[in-house]
Formats: sequence, structure tokens, C-alpha cells
Amino acid sequence: AGYFMTGDLGLLDAAGYLHFRGRLKELIKSGGINISPLEVEAYLRTHPKVQQAAVVGLPDALKGEVPVAAVELRAGESLSAAELRSFCRAQLASYKIPVQVVFLGPDEWPRTSTGKVQKMALCEVIAARLRASTAPREEGAPPCVPSSVEPGAR
Repeated sequence: AGYFMTGDLGLLDAAGYLHFRGRLKELIKSGGINISPLEVEAYLRTHPKVQQAAVVGLPDALKGEVPVAAVELRAGESLSAAELRSFCRAQLASYKIPVQVVFLGPDEWPRTSTGKVQKMALCEVIAARLRASTAPREEGAPPCVPSSVEPGAR
């Protein structure tokens, strides 16, 4: 037998079942710590106002990369980035909390023909939105440098 390197991360449990844990290339490397986007996304989706969430790493001058979230709210709901970051503080380690949150509508998510979110394209959407934003950085959030994201980078 042998193995084939797919770049997928998984966990084999005691019963012999393989559980998918993400893709190696999607790991966010922030200040020497590996952050699983799937873990942060799963927690963001536990917020009652969040319909969908995706987390990507954007370049940062100090840490290499920082987690940034794209979030779609449930219809008719409102939520600020500060409120969502506060929600994350209850259960996530500080280095896993998204330093920026970008809110997207249902039709703004880049998707494949099968409906999956395209993380590479989403990174570019988030970076463009942050560059266009005139809103000041949230207090305590490290400086994000999305302008250095190049198409196909990550």
C-alpha cells in the first residue's frame, strides 16, 4: 500500500472513521501559530444572526497573516463587526479572532459551479472591500495589509 498527498487534513478516530479537518493550503499562519479556518467558521456560524461565514488569511506586516472573516447575516438581521468579535472572545483564543469582518450579501460570495465558496477568490473580494473601506480599524486590531494580496496568492 501507499499514500497519495492530497493536501487535505484529517483525523482518524478510534473506530477507523476519517474526519475531514480542512486543507493544508488554507491554514492561516499567524505569528508562528497555525489557525484552522474551519474551526473559526464553525464557531461564527453558531451566532444566531449568522447565516454563513468563511475565514481566510490576509497578509499582515507583523504576523505574516491574520484571520479575516466574510459573514452573511440571516435575512432581516443586523450585527456589527465589533459585536461579532466580542462574541468570538467568549470561546476562541485571541489569535483566532478575525481582525476584520466583511459583511457580504447572498449574491456576493464567489462560488464554484457546484456552489462551494472559492476561498482564493473570496480572499480577493475581502481585500478589495477592505481597501475600499474608509472605516477606521477596530481598536486593538493589528494592521492588516490587504493591498499586498495578489491574484492567486494564498
